[in-house]
Amino acid sequence: MKKIKGVIPVLHTPIDQTGEVDINGLERLVDFLCNNSIGGLWVLGTGSEDMNLTYDQRLKVAECVISTNNNRVPLVIGSSFFCFDDILSFFKSLDKLDFPYVHVMPYHPLFSLDRLEFFYSNLAEYAPRPLWMYTSANWCRHVPPSFVKKMKGTKNIFGVKYSTSNTVDLGKVAELADDSFNVLSAVISTFYSSLCLGVDGSTSSVGSPLPEVLINIYKEFSNNNHAKALKLQRELNNFMSEWPNASSKHNFLKAAEEKTILKIRNICEQYTTSYYKDCNDEDISIFKQLIQKYYPSILK
Repeated sequence: MKKIKGVIPVLHTPIDQTGEVDINGLERLVDFLCNNSIGGLWVLGTGSEDMNLTYDQRLKVAECVISTNNNRVPLVIGSSFFCFDDILSFFKSLDKLDFPYVHVMPYHPLFSLDRLEFFYSNLAEYAPRPLWMYTSANWCRHVPPSFVKKMKGTKNIFGVKYSTSNTVDLGKVAELADDSFNVLSAVISTFYSSLCLGVDGSTSSVGSPLPEVLINIYKEFSNNNHAKALKLQRELNNFMSEWPNASSKHNFLKAAEEKTILKIRNICEQYTTSYYKDCNDEDISIFKQLIQKYYPSILK
């Protein structure tokens, strides 16, 4: 299988005012991202609000994304459920579709590492496509680099999305990357430093509304223009540090903020799923001002 490199946006799930998946908005978003130099799309992850989507809604998203993408970029499609049998059932639903990879995060924060090994080893046997491990201490237990090293080489496990701000651990996991094992980071405020540690690329929900910004960092890094890449990273971090937090302090995820940028860019609506709090008019006004300050070219 071909490795995924560079910027891999976590694909947001556009929602309409009634709470249903906005298929037209999803098609526009996929087209928008595929028309940029992305390395792939991470579909139905936490930044996609997957835990708030029903089984049928998730399948609708997967079918729409696969059809709209039309094999333009590699897709890694999520099948993370609390119930193991739901994961297997979703695998079967996905099996008839044309895409290259699946990912699963264990939404059980108190799993032992022994059970986590059992979990992934069994999933690898049933997965309809090469399987990505997906770990984040925000959602599940801490997974040490030694566990990733142990699981590397397991039949049908292709890579890991290792989401952490611990650069020591990330560096150890990055060392495991080779032609047969893909390693991606996920904390976008440390994208440049993660690339320096040797990851193949990074996923990010910020990549949905602002793919050009992340792609520019990756391009400068790839061209050995490290001073420029660092400058762009710091600019992005400063931009994000000024975001209003009226929604994220309730949601934890910044889906509402990132969807607000998508709304400003006329790609999809700003609505989030179920119990999340949307940005208000004041927030939207602040975002317009911040975009004009930092990235005015995206408004043209």
